[in-house]
Amino acid sequence: MNYFSKLKEIEVESCEKLSNIFPMNMMERLENLEKVQIVNCDSLEEIFVPQALTGNQPHGVATTESILEETMAKFVFPSATYLRLKNLPSLKSFYTRAHATEWPSLRKMKVVDCQNVQIFASECPGFGETQKGSQVEISNQPPLFRVNEVTFPILEELILKPNDTWHGQVLSTECFRKLKVLELIYISEKSTSLACCFIQSLPNLEKLLVKDSSFCQIFQFEGLSDDQRNAALTHLTELRLSKLPELTHLWKEEFQPGVITFSNLKLLEVLDCGKLKTLVPSLVSFNNLTILKVSGCHGFTNLITYSIGRSLMQIRRMSITDCKMIEEIVACDADEIQGAIVFSQLRYLKLSCLPNLESFSLRNHGFEFPNLQKVIVHECPKLEIFCQGDLTTPKLQQVLLAEDEDEDDEEKRRWEGDLKTTIRKLFEEMNVHNSEVIEVTLELPTLQ
Repeated sequence: MNYFSKLKEIEVESCEKLSNIFPMNMMERLENLEKVQIVNCDSLEEIFVPQALTGNQPHGVATTESILEETMAKFVFPSATYLRLKNLPSLKSFYTRAHATEWPSLRKMKVVDCQNVQIFASECPGFGETQKGSQVEISNQPPLFRVNEVTFPILEELILKPNDTWHGQVLSTECFRKLKVLELIYISEKSTSLACCFIQSLPNLEKLLVKDSSFCQIFQFEGLSDDQRNAALTHLTELRLSKLPELTHLWKEEFQPGVITFSNLKLLEVLDCGKLKTLVPSLVSFNNLTILKVSGCHGFTNLITYSIGRSLMQIRRMSITDCKMIEEIVACDADEIQGAIVFSQLRYLKLSCLPNLESFSLRNHGFEFPNLQKVIVHECPKLEIFCQGDLTTPKLQQVLLAEDEDEDDEEKRRWEGDLKTTIRKLFEEMNVHNSEVIEVTLELPTLQ
C-alpha cells in the first residue's frame, strides 16, 4: 500500500488480456500519480472496475450495496498532469457506471485509436442540461468521460484520434475553458458537425490542428452574431489543416456580413485540401499572420484577394507549392486597386510546382517587398512576369531554382539585376529549351 501511495507514473503497455486497470479501492492510493499511460491493451474495457466484482462474477454483475456506492463514485487525480490512452480497441469508458472524475492538475491528454469509444465526453447530470434524451441514453453507450466545470479545470492540450464515429453532446464553454491546443485526427463525416461545435465551445483555443478527416467546413457561424463569430477566432495563433479531401470552405461566406479578424493568428498552414477553392472568405483580416504555407490545394485559381493582401503587414514567410490550377497569388478587381500592396516584413517567398501560375498578380498594380531576401521559383513553366505593375525588392540579390534551396550551387541560382527581369529571362530560356527539345524529337528518323 505504501508503494502505491508514492507512485508517480503508471505505464501499462501490451497487456492483451487485461480488461481493467484498477479496482475501486485503489483510488485513494493514487494521489501522487503524475503520469498515466495505457497503450496497446486489446481487451481493456474500462480503467476502473467496481469493487464488488470478483473473479467469480461475470463483468457487469454487482451487489445492491455496490450499486448504491456507484451513485457516489468519484475519482480524483490531484497530481496527474498527463494522460495517454492509445490503441485500446475495446475501451468503452473510464468507468462505465455513474461517477464523476476530477483532474485538477491535468494539462495534456491524448486519446488515440480507441475505436470503441463512441462518446468522448458528456456533461454530468445536474450540470447544464440533464442527460435525459441525450446522445448518451439514445446510444446506450457510456462516454469516456463525464464532465463538468471542475473535471479538467486547467487542461491545455487535447489530442483526439477516434478512428471511428464520434458522438456526444454539445458541451458548455465551461467544460474545457482553459484548453489552448486541440488536435483532431480521423474525424468521420457523421461526427464533423459535433466536432465543429466542440471547437467553438473552446473560448481560449490558441492552436488548432485538423487532419485526415471529412470536414466540409471548420467553423459553423450560422446563427451567431458578429461578436460571437470574432470571439471564436480571437485567441487562435496557429491553424493547421491537413489531408481534408472534403473541405470546401473554412466557413460559409453567406454567414459573414461583416469583417472577420484573425487578430492573433500567426501561422496558417493548409495542406492537401483538394476541394478547397478559396483560402478564406474575402472579408477577412490577418493583421498578425507571419507564416503562410499552402500545398496540394488544386481547387485554387488564386490564393488571396487584394484586401486580404493589404492586411498581411506582418507576413514573414510565404510558401505556395503543388497547386495545379493556381494562376495568380493575389487577385483583385480593377475598382479595388488603391495603390501598391506592401509586404513590409516578407523575407521568404517560395513558388514551386505551380504549372498554371502566370504572375504573382495578373492586375496592373504594384508590389513592394522592402525586406525580401530569399525567393525560390521551381517548376512554374507559365510564369512569364512576376507582376504587371511596379515592383520593389531592394534587398533581393538572387532567385533560387531548386527545392533544396542550395545557394552555393551556381546552376541553381540566377540574377539579372532585378526580380522582374530574372523571371522573364528564365521564362524565355525555358521556352527556347522546350522548342529545341521539340525540334530534336521531330528530326529523329522513323524506325523501320
